[in-house]
Amino acid sequence: MDPPTSASARDEELLRGECAKAFEHYKQGNRSRGTDLLRKLLARHPAHPLLHYAYGRLAHMHALEQQQPDGLTQQFNECRARVKAAGIACSDSLLPCLLYAQMFYDVPTHSNQAAEDLKVVRNLATAAAASPLNTTDLQYAKAIVTFDEEVFGLALFPDVRECADSAAYRSQVLANLTKAPAMITDLNRVIENLARSHPERSPLDNFIELRDAEHESEAARRLQRVQARAGEEEADGALAAVHRVMAGKGAAHDLQEAAADWRNSADQGDASAQLLTGALLARGGGGVRRNQPLGKRYLELSAAAGNEAAVTLLKELRKCVGCGELDVHHMICSQCRDARYCDDDCQLRHW
Repeated sequence: MDPPTSASARDEELLRGECAKAFEHYKQGNRSRGTDLLRKLLARHPAHPLLHYAYGRLAHMHALEQQQPDGLTQQFNECRARVKAAGIACSDSLLPCLLYAQMFYDVPTHSNQAAEDLKVVRNLATAAAASPLNTTDLQYAKAIVTFDEEVFGLALFPDVRECADSAAYRSQVLANLTKAPAMITDLNRVIENLARSHPERSPLDNFIELRDAEHESEAARRLQRVQARAGEEEADGALAAVHRVMAGKGAAHDLQEAAADWRNSADQGDASAQLLTGALLARGGGGVRRNQPLGKRYLELSAAAGNEAAVTLLKELRKCVGCGELDVHHMICSQCRDARYCDDDCQLRHW
């Protein structure tokens, strides 16, 4: 599919803003106003995947709030009707498939209906696999997270922060749809076990509690991964400056200020900050006074937390200055208490 023109890009921005407005109405307790807004937009744009997603997702969110069997069944039926219509209107998009499969994961399944529901989900996966690559799906998925942050808790929706391009997004969608039947089966098996171990509790209460906990856990796991990647990227960039200092090639003008911030974070237990602080203190430079014992202590703390870069730097600090061998423990210079050697030959070579 060709990239959108500048005019269509402006239209897309306006539609995304209207979706955000509809979700804001919902969050403020005015569900009907948000629904009416999306219904009017769909009358003008009947095959727009983002609008169909928002329309179906509002019904899905309302269904998730239901605590009684009748209300839950009614709202999930409404959700099913909206998402099914989305699949027909937007047959080239994977978004309706995802929301439809997620709905089956989130609704309690009666034993006499389980086999049929799983068949529907398997058919969704098959149909998605046969569909061509749609480059706009990732664009719409990225737009969705700007107004529906709770989508990060939906296990079947890929985390767009982890998708480098449209092909990667599609691959993750297909993988999630393929494993959806097993996820649904496992969830219902847990519910059956809970019913046997806690017969005093309603199976519906068990399901709702477990489902909602799964949503929260999924969102938390994804956030942890994002934070870990952000920390690694920040550490990679800052370590480049650290290595320039250690190599004697100069330092960034703000390195001393950054070092103070890193040390504050390091003292609070941040493994990435411990890595950076340790590297600077161990070698000094850029206005940072050298304190090798303290620097190694920070690096050891970071390494103990599983930071492989800290492990590598510790080995570099124990490098033989004669031959370059890493992680040398044998001979330490009696004068400077810093230089290390494999043996007498390396010491003589260094002198």
